[in-house]
Parts: sequence; C-alpha cells; structure tokens
Amino acid sequence: MQKGIWVIGDVHGEYEKLLLLLSKLPKDAIVCFTGDLIDRGEESAKVVELVINNGYFCVLGNHEVMMIESDKSKHNAEYWFNNGGIETLSSYARCDEEVFTKHVRYFKTLPYFAYFEIEGHKPLVVSHSYLHHVWVSKEHPYSKDDVEDILWRHMKKSEYFDAQREAQNGIFNIFGHTPVYGAVITNTYAMIDTGAVYEDNKHFGILSAICYPTLEVRST
Repeated sequence: MQKGIWVIGDVHGEYEKLLLLLSKLPKDAIVCFTGDLIDRGEESAKVVELVINNGYFCVLGNHEVMMIESDKSKHNAEYWFNNGGIETLSSYARCDEEVFTKHVRYFKTLPYFAYFEIEGHKPLVVSHSYLHHVWVSKEHPYSKDDVEDILWRHMKKSEYFDAQREAQNGIFNIFGHTPVYGAVITNTYAMIDTGAVYEDNKHFGILSAICYPTLEVRST
C-alpha cells in the first residue's frame, strides 16, 4: 500500500530537465515513469542510467520497443533511426559499450503497466498510453493487440476515450505518449506528456510530474 506516487511523463533524453524536475519533488518521493525515456533528446543513455541507479518504477514505452527491435531487420532499424534513434545511439557512443546492452536488457524487463494501491483512493495504473479501453484487471493476460494499443495509440480524438468504461473500471490511469499543452486531468485519468523534447514549439518543451492521489503537478 503506497501513500502517494509521482508520475513523470515522457523524458525523451532530456537529462537536464529530468534533474531539474526531480529536484522539485520531495526527497523521499516514490517515482514512476510513463516510458519513452529515450530518443530525440541528446542524453538518453544518461536518463536510463539515472532511472536504473535510483530504482525508479518505469513502464514500457513504444520508443523502448523500437530500440529493442532495432536489430531484427533493416526496416526496424531505419524506423527507429527516423524516430529519434540516431540521437540515442550518439548518446551511447559516449558510454562504455556494455551500457547499451545493459539498457536493452533492462527495457525487456519493463511491464506494460504499473499498478499501485493507494489507501482510500482508486488504484493507480500507470501506462504509456491510455489503458481504460482494454483494462480488465491487473492479473489479466493482455493480448498482443491490447499491448500494441496501449503503447502506440495517440489520444488525439475524443471518441478514443470511453467515459462509461472508465467509471466501471474503478482505477485512475496516468499516461503519456500524446503531447499536451499542460497536464490534462479528469476524474478517471491524467495525461502527463507535456512535450519535454519539443522546444521549437512554444507550448511544449516542458517536463512534468503529477502526484497521485493529490493530482498536484510540478514542471520544469
């Protein structure tokens, strides 16, 4: 039973922003990441190493999947390179060779979601993208199609959300993946990817965290 969890949105290699955000959280904060620690930003390797060394919780993101699968085919590698993988490889070029292998092994251990019981509140489920539409229970064996949806669907259309299902599920879902202009918070979910890596857009360029159950947001 946890007292409270700080959930951090997609970091995408923005190491300095992550350090700044962590400095704004309580020193004893329990921290969980929504995945996409890597790609596009310049310091992916340092971000992953920090998360591992501090024992933070993290769920699998689609960019971690791209890195894991990049060695399976030329197409997979090119797809990853075109979606921020080149910057990630550059960050690993500044590390010892075994760091890349260690981090890929770490990514393979990441769950599709993290489940936290909070006394007096709905259970918290952290995932990379919206989970309510496929949620059954924490023990349910989710199918490959479910997982693809959880990791890859961008929640840009109102019809993707299911208010009736959200109310029935009895959980609170915090997720990232889809950049938003400031955290979006409802009674049943929160979107916390505030586009940390997109500094060329005046509405983005911010890394954010949200605390459950207080729903307090802190940002860089």
